[in-house]
Amino acid sequence: MIISHNLSAIHTNNELRKNAKASSKSLEKLSSGLRINKASDDAAGLSISEKMRAQIRGLNQASRNVRDGISLLETAEGGLQEVTELLQRQRELIVQGLNGTYTDEDRRMIDQELQQLTAEINSLSERTEFNTINLLARDDYEILADRSSSDTAFSISDPPPVTSSYKSVVYRPQGTPAEARHLVSSSDTSVTTETYSNTNNLTPIVSPDGRAGYRETNIDIHTTTKTDTNHSVYETLTASNDPQYSTPAYWFSAGINKTSFGPKDFGDVYGTMFENIEVNGSSRPVEYTSRSNSGTVPAWDHMWFPGTNLSIMRYRTVLPDNSMEIKYVITNGDTYDTNFKLSNLVNAPANSVVTDAGGSPLATGSILVNPASGSSFNMTGTDANAGIKFDDSLGLLAPEELTISNPAVGQPQINFDWELTVPQGSSMTLGFHYGPFSLNLDVFELTRETEVTKHMETTVKTDIRDIDYIPPKLDIQAGANRGQTIFIPLFLVNSQGLGMMNVGILPPAVPEQALAQVDQALAKVTNYRGIYGALQNRMEHTLNNVENSAENLTSAESRIRDADMAKEMMGFTISGILTQAAQAMLAQANQKPQAVLQLLQ
Repeated sequence: MIISHNLSAIHTNNELRKNAKASSKSLEKLSSGLRINKASDDAAGLSISEKMRAQIRGLNQASRNVRDGISLLETAEGGLQEVTELLQRQRELIVQGLNGTYTDEDRRMIDQELQQLTAEINSLSERTEFNTINLLARDDYEILADRSSSDTAFSISDPPPVTSSYKSVVYRPQGTPAEARHLVSSSDTSVTTETYSNTNNLTPIVSPDGRAGYRETNIDIHTTTKTDTNHSVYETLTASNDPQYSTPAYWFSAGINKTSFGPKDFGDVYGTMFENIEVNGSSRPVEYTSRSNSGTVPAWDHMWFPGTNLSIMRYRTVLPDNSMEIKYVITNGDTYDTNFKLSNLVNAPANSVVTDAGGSPLATGSILVNPASGSSFNMTGTDANAGIKFDDSLGLLAPEELTISNPAVGQPQINFDWELTVPQGSSMTLGFHYGPFSLNLDVFELTRETEVTKHMETTVKTDIRDIDYIPPKLDIQAGANRGQTIFIPLFLVNSQGLGMMNVGILPPAVPEQALAQVDQALAKVTNYRGIYGALQNRMEHTLNNVENSAENLTSAESRIRDADMAKEMMGFTISGILTQAAQAMLAQANQKPQAVLQLLQ
């Protein structure tokens, strides 16, 4: 036994000191919640954790930056949307002003609104700001290349003449000579038309030094065409021997019960006839259930009368002497007798002189002939001749009487009536001969040719704006590290930047050109809005990615830096127990020298 060194106490004290130190460390971690409180806790872990913390704080700030960028884009796009509305209204007003129903005063009022809208576009572009930064009136762009040009081309065109012809049959006084092709009329007109077209394109590019920019191409084409037109009309008159132009024909007009007599394309020349029918004392409309085809001989019409079984077959037959037999076959299908009256009025050919069968002119005034059977008259007119004949021997029942109205000056008329009773179940035939017909005119074929000759002078002015440029931009720091940026280009969206230097509908502005300029401006603004919309969608995804990265890095940094509370609590408990045990054992170790003292006593 030795007393110089209490080795048991020394060993126990050493263990006590270690346990106290371990307990102190556990207590520090439990109280701070961190596994690494100082570099000595975990030098490598601390280094990694601090870099992660820098990234996390950078990502959180980048998230705020991106949100600010999205807000800026929304502000700019809102301004562009209002510019679009202004341009749409301007386009509507220009289309309205192009309508021919408006007066000059109306157009002046429309033009006033157009100028106010242009002024508002300029004002709006100046007012659209974000944090005092102007967004829509930026002309501080850098031009990398300028390929713009202007060209004027002049051309003359003489297209082949366009000829159209029309042929018709004409009737001229006898002895009229034929006419060779000759000029009838000639007229000249001059019309100037102007058209405008525009194409606009904005394409992203990368400059030689790696900067993002755009290539803007705008092509304005102004075409002015002056067209001098000559309309010349030529006529050719050729004699025609075609018999269809002298053979008599007739045309019946329903509704007015009028029949016209004349050759093809010259109705009424042989006179006209009006019919009126009464059945049992009441006038009845002439209605047809069927008719023969045009050109058939004899031609026929089937008439019937509503409310009765009375019908009429009317026949027209051209006879060899160039006259026409007009025959009515009346059939009574009723079970009672029917009183029937047919009144006809014949207008002789124009300016006719009426003569009897022997050629003697009739006296002027009203001439009554009764009975009518056996009567015939000739009608000699300036353009045509005709005759009329009533005779029972023709197999046609003649009218009871006829009246000739023969004025000294005017149109002769012949009135004749049939008034009879048609027995039930029987038929009766009545009629007369009209003609023979002859023309006092010569027939010609008239050819009218219209020749249109044009001389066109066209001027095409082409203005091309083709530039590569770097627009002014705002850099959005969208990440935690250097170079992680998104740039937002800023454009010039006033009337100058949109190419709307002369929008109006009053001189010196040209409405068609103004319409083309507004269309160009709409296309350009729509392109800008598309760029901003794409950027906004991109930044929304960037924001999601930044926030996800910050969350994941925070989780990773927590696993490195934060303390495992359960584990540390377990270690603290163990350290506390060991410390108490060491304290007890130290007390026991200090008792050993007392035993030596007992031996010395």
